[in-house]
Amino acid sequence: MSMLQIGGSSQKIYETMEWAGLGKKWTQEDWVTIFGALLSKGYAWDPETQTLKTMGFKSIHTNTPWVHVKPCPQKNCNMDHQIIFNTWGIVPPKCQECWKVVVNPKTFKQLMELEALEIELDRPSKCGIELRDYTPKHYGGYFYNNSLDEGRECYGVVRSAVDEALTDGKDVQVILKRACTEFEVVKGPSPFWCLSPEEEAKLELIHAFVQNNRSNLAQPDFTKTNVRLGWMLWAHSNGDMSYKEYNGGKALFSSPVTYHEGDIDGIKQDIACARAYSKTRMSQEDSVEFQTIAQEFADSKGFKNSGALIHSLGGDSTNPLKIVNFKKDYAEDDIGEHDELT
Repeated sequence: MSMLQIGGSSQKIYETMEWAGLGKKWTQEDWVTIFGALLSKGYAWDPETQTLKTMGFKSIHTNTPWVHVKPCPQKNCNMDHQIIFNTWGIVPPKCQECWKVVVNPKTFKQLMELEALEIELDRPSKCGIELRDYTPKHYGGYFYNNSLDEGRECYGVVRSAVDEALTDGKDVQVILKRACTEFEVVKGPSPFWCLSPEEEAKLELIHAFVQNNRSNLAQPDFTKTNVRLGWMLWAHSNGDMSYKEYNGGKALFSSPVTYHEGDIDGIKQDIACARAYSKTRMSQEDSVEFQTIAQEFADSKGFKNSGALIHSLGGDSTNPLKIVNFKKDYAEDDIGEHDELT
């Protein structure tokens, strides 16, 4: 499974993810990934039948960080934002009457709670992870309204609901803003927005020549499943381990073994035991017992290192990991300065 492919990571990295609990259930229903190989063979998702078909028709958009809880039929963001604004830098009239109540969860757990709250409130809304680098947060939720008055009413409802429904909800920021963040970044503060005569004329031409097929169909559930799995990976990549509650208590990736603390001789012994297990499946107990016997034999014969013993068993002593003195009850004066066994 390759979710975000942050930094162009190898596919094998994602194959080591340990899914469990709800996360494992989602992977079993993640049709986007299961059938993903067909996308490179000329197939795409048909939004009408929700099956894979060859190209040449409008397809379901699966590459998204958002779960759309309830669509907003009054809006046509694909036309107004993706086409008109992104191409010509015009803030369309409908966008100027768009007011958003924005919720900013801090953790994956709060994001999951917010999705449940959006479902309960049954208002036009979405939530997900924030991949935009000009938005200084990791998660976001949006409730859509068609006027300032409607937006203020929605703000009051959402603010109270977030306080009650989200873990530490009172610490979660909730605001009311106008339209999309990108518009204010490019066009300046929203109170100053207005259409120039030239922009009005341009809009007339755009609507005359550009056709945009819109749909009020809800986002398919299987797409939402794929999106939530991406949320988990995003949380892990940002050090937000609250997702483990939804992944059977497990982290998606194992942590590296560290060696900067602890007794060096003990670390070397552990490495020797681990190597023995990897090569021969000898248990750690048996490995330690053999090393102790070998050390005792070397001490009784006056050997300063175990090189001769290793060679006598047909082994090779060129391994850079030295076998150390394991008889911790010997006095240092009796065995020298740890007389490392090479």
